[in-house]
Amino acid sequence: MLRMTIEGVGFDHRRQTVVVLKDWDSQKLLPIWIGAAEAKAIALQMEGTTPPRPLSHDLMLACVALGGGEVSRVVINDLQDNTFFATIHIETPGGALHVDSRPSDAIALAVRAKCPVFVDGGALEALIDMNGEASGEDETATPEDDSPLPPGISELDPSKLPSDISDDDMDRFKRLVGDLDL
Repeated sequence: MLRMTIEGVGFDHRRQTVVVLKDWDSQKLLPIWIGAAEAKAIALQMEGTTPPRPLSHDLMLACVALGGGEVSRVVINDLQDNTFFATIHIETPGGALHVDSRPSDAIALAVRAKCPVFVDGGALEALIDMNGEASGEDETATPEDDSPLPPGISELDPSKLPSDISDDDMDRFKRLVGDLDL
């Protein structure tokens, strides 16, 4: 099991949102393509921005806490047919619970719970060595994409972005991706 940090979220060269995890030794990356709503939820929390009303992940964390539980960690634990799988680990007075989750929701919850994120199992195959070499047979789990990942993540050409993204959202993504230092 490999502990990761959430490096940030941004757009790839095809204008799809991606969250990038980086191991603690800064040797490996794990890009996971996610939905725009989940990317926004992660980015807002990482920036410390509080929305006027709770987002779904805020509600989920509040429900866990009201039930006496605590999110202890998130594990991205498998990769099947270019789809990542995750588990949210919750400690409760009655014992540990393991909840199946999409990685994007698990990561959005992890940034709110300030808990560690790990990669294990089949998901380890998708790790990218910072030297550009994949850790496993499958270089990346990209949707219909055969290009190398790191250059694609750092491309932020505003003219290529979807028109429904606000200037504020774009500025947040640019700051977060700029901090990736790929």
